[in-house]
Amino acid sequence: MRRFYLHKRGSVFYAELITTAGVKLNARSTGKKTRDEALLVVADWLKEGLPVVKQPGYLAGTESSKSKPISVVADRAGILSAIKKAVLERDDAFAIVAALRAKGLIDIPVVATGKGNVKFIDYLKEFWDYEKSPYVRDKLAHGHSIGRHHCTLNHGRVVNYWEPFFKDRALNTITRQDIKTFSLGLSDTGRSPSTINGIMVLGTSALSYAAQEGYIPLDPCKGIARFSGKPAKRGILTEKEAEAIFNLDWAEKRAYLANKVAATTGMRAGEILALRREDIGEQSLHIRHSYSRLDGLKTPKNGDERKAPLYPEIKTELLALVDEAETLHGKGAYIFYSLTNEKPCQDDLILDGLHDAIKKLNEKFEKEGRELEKIDWKARNIVFHSWRHYWAARMSDRMTAEQLTRITGHKSRAVFDQYADHITEDNIKEVSNVGREVFGGILKFPEPKGA
Repeated sequence: MRRFYLHKRGSVFYAELITTAGVKLNARSTGKKTRDEALLVVADWLKEGLPVVKQPGYLAGTESSKSKPISVVADRAGILSAIKKAVLERDDAFAIVAALRAKGLIDIPVVATGKGNVKFIDYLKEFWDYEKSPYVRDKLAHGHSIGRHHCTLNHGRVVNYWEPFFKDRALNTITRQDIKTFSLGLSDTGRSPSTINGIMVLGTSALSYAAQEGYIPLDPCKGIARFSGKPAKRGILTEKEAEAIFNLDWAEKRAYLANKVAATTGMRAGEILALRREDIGEQSLHIRHSYSRLDGLKTPKNGDERKAPLYPEIKTELLALVDEAETLHGKGAYIFYSLTNEKPCQDDLILDGLHDAIKKLNEKFEKEGRELEKIDWKARNIVFHSWRHYWAARMSDRMTAEQLTRITGHKSRAVFDQYADHITEDNIKEVSNVGREVFGGILKFPEPKGA
């Protein structure tokens, strides 16, 4: 039986080899311009196998060449021929490419049809659209918490970071290497590790969900490492600074009282904004809700109600403010009211109030020649949430971590769940007694004169 055919294309001879099973392989160049030289190359192929990679200085039959037996190449040709002729379903295609990936021959397959054949960026935008996202519906249906603010933040990050890089790419063409290149590009911009991880996780979550739901056969982000590094530390005011700030006349009483509540209870901004008259107890504040601009009224972070200590001085101020709110909006009004009955004031008001108070204190220091005592809140990263850290820092020397987590709602879930249902008025009184010593300098100051 004939083993090969030799013919010339241009000035170079090509050979078509025939296997012992009678399968004719695709023609390949011998690289030779004379018939005799070409015959020597073909003879070498029949003996040693077909070359896979030609390395510099390649000579037929030398150890510098890599080759495969003709039967193996014939098997591959047969496989390719069978695939071309076969009637394949989408699952069959997935099985084929999964086998290729298992051999390390490809990264992630490309599927020409199906749910994965959509623009990647359009998929991401819908994934983080609170109203349209099947992912959000799944989370909510299974009792998990996911807020509009979180979705809106990630939707914005899709537009700002993912879209300029991936542009019109299809979902089913995104590879592991694409994700790595994108993440390294973010790293080169000098952004903090926590910021980069926040940008990355919105995409990795979406791609993981796409693989889980069968939009794409494999998750290209599986095993992608997160960037390590500590997030920017939130600054806190010193005890003397806090006392000096609350000893000022604030321009806005709601901002003054909200900051005072945060400093003496460790409550979050949204939890304070959500307070109503029914949340004011004898010795404690009942933290049943949180409020955000996008989500409206919702459960507190981590989903658990809790209590925080309420000092008589602050209770008096809260009751006075809620009287004012209910005079304006009627029963059930938010204590930290806005001009609209349906929602409290914006969180900007209470944060701006804090920064305005710091500015006023700095001006006071400047007049008194105390320049070195001025507070650079931007450099120190002092925000409203800093009061939560301030409270914990002031109380941590006097109480155990267990006692503090009962009040703050931090979850360390295994620890918190053991005690969350057992926060009694005695516990609150215990914390309140310690707090009175710690925050006495804040509590003694009078209500500001501003309206």
